[in-house]
Amino acid sequence: MTLANTGDTAIPNYSSLNAHDRLDLLKAAPLIFSPEQVEKIRNVDSFDELAVLRRELLDPSPLRSLNRAGELAPFSIVVNLIHDNLIRQGVLLAVNDLAKRGLGTPPIPFAFLQFGSGGRSEQALISDQDNGLVYQLPDHLGEQEKEKIHGYFQLLGATIVAGLEVAGYPPCQGNVTCLSPKWRGSTEQWLDQMDRWVSHPIWENARYLLLASDVRVLWGESAIFTPVHDRFRQLLAGNVFLLNRLVSNTLHYRVPLGIFGRVLPEVHGRFRGAINVKYGIYLPLVNCVRHFALANGIFASSTLERLDLLGEKGVWSKSFCDEVAAYFRQVQGLRLIAPLHWEDGQYTSNSYIKLGELSPDTQVMVRQSMKLAIRLQKMTEKLPSILGR
Repeated sequence: MTLANTGDTAIPNYSSLNAHDRLDLLKAAPLIFSPEQVEKIRNVDSFDELAVLRRELLDPSPLRSLNRAGELAPFSIVVNLIHDNLIRQGVLLAVNDLAKRGLGTPPIPFAFLQFGSGGRSEQALISDQDNGLVYQLPDHLGEQEKEKIHGYFQLLGATIVAGLEVAGYPPCQGNVTCLSPKWRGSTEQWLDQMDRWVSHPIWENARYLLLASDVRVLWGESAIFTPVHDRFRQLLAGNVFLLNRLVSNTLHYRVPLGIFGRVLPEVHGRFRGAINVKYGIYLPLVNCVRHFALANGIFASSTLERLDLLGEKGVWSKSFCDEVAAYFRQVQGLRLIAPLHWEDGQYTSNSYIKLGELSPDTQVMVRQSMKLAIRLQKMTEKLPSILGR
């Protein structure tokens, strides 16, 4: 089968530098992703090897020299390029594993989907799995042939999820992986499911729709998912009731900032004195930007792309979009600090930062970004009533 999206993501080009200059650059930059490292990933032939390489490429220790969120922010792009290439190789390893076990090769074209932070290209150093599979069934297949194809992709989904877990990507707690039939199926099954979610937008289904809005094809035939994406656009267009349900699904995230502008860290347990940067700042920003984007017919998957388009369409002023984008980038930098504060490699620790270990200007930035998140939440609360006029 042909693959439209197998990893030719643009990366910084260091190949034109001589060996001495490249060595100097590697010393100067605490985190880098070179063409040699891309090739190294592509030569991996087991999930155990992929795990070793993931730990090597995403080792946070070189970032110790940087303690300001603004200094760390640019490295979020590098981190996500590394994740993309590792996960793409994981999909290929799973395909090859089934073939080696005599279980066949992909009988039809398919696409591997990323949701959540992976779909938005916003993963932190330690990340879990939010993924799915979609495939295009040919017309006029008999039921037995269809079941055989469904069976192959069930095996592939299970192999991908198990393999990526070995490589250091635990399945998300919400079971949003291609191991689940909910996140794996033919284009027709995806379309039917999308219709059901929209027809019955209970809290859980609204959550699924929000996840689907962040989707990105990471490996395979991107055109296979296009009909599903188009259906989502059609179902959402002008649907104020549905948009209201989506908004109400996410505004429960509490920003830990007191009424007098004091940051409120955890007071009990293991994370005492720390704040949850993921749920306290990052996701409130992501969710509010997403809601305004969807309400205005913007279906880009990343937060920064959404902000650019909100500015272009005049939904928000260009200066306000730039302000939100600047804080968002620094929050992304904050998320890279977290593993250095705990050094236990645990996914849950990846969300917490110790306020006392931040530079004074970064502490100020944390407070200001929280104020911005609260402001955006108040704006988002009013969004359904504005749309309903």
